[in-house]
Amino acid sequence: MASQPPYPREARIVEIEKGSQTETVTWYQLRADHPHPDTLISEHETEQEALDAKRRYEDPQKI
Repeated sequence: MASQPPYPREARIVEIEKGSQTETVTWYQLRADHPHPDTLISEHETEQEALDAKRRYEDPQKI
């Protein structure tokens, strides 16, 4: 089990393309550098969902 990352937490949103070369869909990944560099935290279908997850991840009140 991963340890709780220290605060302040920092995450970034990375856009990725999934699917074949002719039919791609954009997904948004939330990534952080804890416990390892470039750790995948979550994946989201919309940028807004990713932004909401980023806010929750970085909020020190949401332990």
